[in-house]
Amino acid sequence: MQNILQDKEFQRLEKLYPFLSRAREHIAQLEKEKYVIVDVETTGLDPVQNEIIEIGALKVEEGEVKDVFNTLICPSAEISSRIEQLTGINKEMVSGHPTIKDIAPQFLSFMGNNIIVAHNTDFDIPFLKHHLGKKFDNMLVCTLKLSKKYLPNLSNHKLHTLAAYYGINAQNQHRALGDVETTYQIWTKMIPFLRDKGIYSKEDLQKVFL
Repeated sequence: MQNILQDKEFQRLEKLYPFLSRAREHIAQLEKEKYVIVDVETTGLDPVQNEIIEIGALKVEEGEVKDVFNTLICPSAEISSRIEQLTGINKEMVSGHPTIKDIAPQFLSFMGNNIIVAHNTDFDIPFLKHHLGKKFDNMLVCTLKLSKKYLPNLSNHKLHTLAAYYGINAQNQHRALGDVETTYQIWTKMIPFLRDKGIYSKEDLQKVFL
């Protein structure tokens, strides 16, 4: 459909039939939305008992990355050997970096009121809401849930399984910025797929998660 909209013949017909311009705008709504793609690395699975040790985020407008947020965060507790092995993040790496309270205002400003996209919002968002010290009610889009709903035959719905399905070369696994870049690429692949399912706008998308 997107190729049709870019076709010169379609552009000629738009001049004759104005309703086609409205169709173009309708179909491109998801692409034009502003998103913040987010990923966090943590000291464990419990947002109350455990802490964030890295945040990665991309601000996306009209399909293009406009800004990047990435920082290691110094936790109050030790980083376990299991987490160090999983993420590659150790005590020495986070030493001297800001605490979550230090970076909270900057990151909240970075997110703004934009749509938040993450692979497993049920994990990332509770950590952010608990540790940023301020409630936020941004619309959430979960690529994990979309994968489970629309790609049920995948062997699993892990980030890098989904990346492989879309032919994406996922790099820097289990580091926040690497995973968020992979999520961004997955999301750009999902938008045309969702459009084919009749999901054109953020309102349509919200209904998927009800």
